[in-house]
Amino acid sequence: MALNKKSKESESDDFNLTKNAFLKFSGITLLIALGVAFSAILYFSYQDYIHPKHVYGRWIEIGTPEYDTEIMTLSERGVFRNERLITTDFGYDGTLITVTTGSGQTVYQVAGTPKSPQLKRVTPSSPAQRFIKSGYEDTVKSGGGAAKRRRTALSEHFNSKK
Repeated sequence: MALNKKSKESESDDFNLTKNAFLKFSGITLLIALGVAFSAILYFSYQDYIHPKHVYGRWIEIGTPEYDTEIMTLSERGVFRNERLITTDFGYDGTLITVTTGSGQTVYQVAGTPKSPQLKRVTPSSPAQRFIKSGYEDTVKSGGGAAKRRRTALSEHFNSKK
């Protein structure tokens, strides 16, 4: 009879041991699965963040006279400057756009706000060049450059003397 009682306790201990091992294994598996899922979410959200679709569109130069305004178009087909293809590829890392042509490399930085998306040319830094996305032109003051402002100031000065 003592042998029978001992074997029941042994079976109970084996069951508790298997149950504990199963719970530990399940917990570890759950943690690993959560880690993999979190990593996948981070990876795919970063890939979406650096996708060039965020800068696709027409970009209009600001701060220049109308007759000398450059229009740059970024698309899946490449980069167009004033409706002419300059390269079929460009790089985008979430903040910088790198355009490489036969005449060298030009780097633009995404600037502005979501309500006024802008690009600022970083390389080459001279002459300074800024673009605004088409459709948002009304969010910036059209200064027309220093010469236009100077002419307007002189005109207002002499017209107010009359």
